[in-house]
Amino acid sequence: MFTENGAFFTIEEKDQLDELTGLQSLTGLLSHLQGHGRFAATKDTVVVYLNVMNFKLFNQNFGFSGGNEFLKSLALEIKAIFSDELAARAGGDQFIILSNTIKEDEIQVKFDQLKRSLIKYDKGLKMRLKAGVYKADGNEEDAVVMVDRAKIACDVIIHVYDKDINYYSEELNKENELRQYVIDEFEEAFKQKYFKVYYQREVRALTGKVCGYEALARWIDPKHGMISPAIFVEVLEDVHLIHKLDLYIIDQVCQDIRIDMSFKMAVEPISVNLSRLDFELCDILSEIDKIREKYEIPANLLNIEITESAVASGEQYISDHITRFREAGYQVWMDDFGAGYSSFNNLKTYNFDMLKIDMNFLRDFETNKRAKVILSTIVNMAKELGMHTLAEGVETQEQYDFLRRIGCERLQGYLFGKPKPTDHFTLEGDYSFDVCEDFKYNQYYDRIGEINVLGSVPLREKKMEVLNNLPIAIIETTPEAMTFLYANNAYVNFMSSLGITGVDEANKRNSNNEIPEVIKLREVMDKAEKSYDKRAETDIITSGSVINTKVRFIDRMGDRAAYALVSRNVTLHGEARASDNINVAMAHVFNQYFRVDLYDEDGTVENIFLNSDQLAVADLESDAVKAVEIYSNMYIHPEDKERFREFYRIPTVRDRIAKIKRDYVVDYFHSGIPGDGGRLQMYMILPFYYNDRWKYISLCRYADEISNDIIYGKS
Repeated sequence: MFTENGAFFTIEEKDQLDELTGLQSLTGLLSHLQGHGRFAATKDTVVVYLNVMNFKLFNQNFGFSGGNEFLKSLALEIKAIFSDELAARAGGDQFIILSNTIKEDEIQVKFDQLKRSLIKYDKGLKMRLKAGVYKADGNEEDAVVMVDRAKIACDVIIHVYDKDINYYSEELNKENELRQYVIDEFEEAFKQKYFKVYYQREVRALTGKVCGYEALARWIDPKHGMISPAIFVEVLEDVHLIHKLDLYIIDQVCQDIRIDMSFKMAVEPISVNLSRLDFELCDILSEIDKIREKYEIPANLLNIEITESAVASGEQYISDHITRFREAGYQVWMDDFGAGYSSFNNLKTYNFDMLKIDMNFLRDFETNKRAKVILSTIVNMAKELGMHTLAEGVETQEQYDFLRRIGCERLQGYLFGKPKPTDHFTLEGDYSFDVCEDFKYNQYYDRIGEINVLGSVPLREKKMEVLNNLPIAIIETTPEAMTFLYANNAYVNFMSSLGITGVDEANKRNSNNEIPEVIKLREVMDKAEKSYDKRAETDIITSGSVINTKVRFIDRMGDRAAYALVSRNVTLHGEARASDNINVAMAHVFNQYFRVDLYDEDGTVENIFLNSDQLAVADLESDAVKAVEIYSNMYIHPEDKERFREFYRIPTVRDRIAKIKRDYVVDYFHSGIPGDGGRLQMYMILPFYYNDRWKYISLCRYADEISNDIIYGKS
């Protein structure tokens, strides 16, 4: 016999106690289960297995002495809360509670109470508890099985963020058997090539074209069929073999990329998943480089995905590895952003190129307005942090349209196809450039994706909607056309104020390089590209309105270039003072001429301003040809009549303008009015495009009111 803290123990009893906490040891608890006392195994036995999460980090921060104090405090709380049960420390940060009387609802209540008690001891680290519960069915041949099954139930939810307590079931037992099968057959699966790579498309939201793939590991087993990655990945992590699987998959991916490159197929980057353990079990960057170099694959065709859970610990070595990968030319993506853990803190700690938004944000997209607000906030935040965005789990056109509208750059989900192996892809249907993006434009479109089309509108009433009242558009130009890649709702409304019904009509209009405002817009875009700050601004008259447009050059790839536009209709929506000033200025301009007439491409003419003794001939005759003939007979000197009529042949005006490379044609004719002394007059015709038709403004003034330099210059 000997004493400890005033209590008397036999040597056998001493061996059954945990020295640190004073609770039963695992040996002691099993002795009770297998014995004949109060806690002997019966059909009413309940075993609760507890595991403290993040305890390793606690030890790192506060030392082993601090960790021991935490465990002793937790043991006291367990004894106080589960006062009628037998408590044991199984080892490390794991505890077991044994009872023959506790009810299921009591387990949950006491477990919640125990979780709350941790706050007193966690020193700000927010320690968490996981619990596995096994309720006996009376058929157990060995009491040890009860503890094992409670532990299995606990282990299954170790990596499940939103579940802290789990009950053992027969289904769980089958899953555990499968986990053991994975351990036993892993090497054989490698040899027999049961592991396959399935590819899921990543689509560029702006263009709708495939711009990449994610490589997903699948185990096609002859006995169990397809074994879920949720099972074999976790098992391989537990037994520290996950790096072998990941490197095997990367090898297969590089082989497939090499085949695509060799056969001149559309080649897209492929993202591969890495486990946190890959960084601990090998020099993962060097291993990937070896594989890539073996197949002569450039680094920019492999993107490295790391799950958010892998970086949740905030360990410096993960950050160092991310930096090494990026410096070696790889993009590093955060997978499953928002699935749990310290999402925003991770963005503060690590540098990622792409944020993959977890599919759970889209699960109740149609019914929960908050989902849209959160998604737009994530996209806006990512843009401000200089990261690209990809949304997972896209299944409907409504989701696609919304994500495109808020500027999410890439999309992935069943809307674009399920994951499938390479032999399920077809050459014509899956690899053509009609379906796939030309990789040379990858960086170009990524640069376009950096534009943040979401802006703050502080005076707007909050309605759980994502809006931006600033009219923003992105235009792509080629020598043949100007095409809107993006226009937010405010920009569509702006176009509507000009009588343009939508993006399709605007694209059709912008493909006509003879329209003055199209020419003017191209000029200001060219000016923006050449300017030191890549910005330019201009006022353009379109459809009778003065439009102020600010342009920012984004990027160029060959003869293709992209620009961001912010436009406003000054005449309709601009400041009252600016609009009034425009009207005053136009009145002053008209006052410099004695008449202004408007010709239409349909062959008609009307007088819109008259400041002389001449008649408004259009009131007598609206046909342009006849009106010009009448006018020339009344007001033009006989020697100039034929030349005047030729000058006013409206259908030839634009051809003449194209030859002289000006915006107008001008000529001089002598007056035929008696008593006028053949006074010289200047006539100018200026074409413009309005409401999908050409119109021509005719301006007339006396030449002796103009500088001689203008009259006799090369006009």
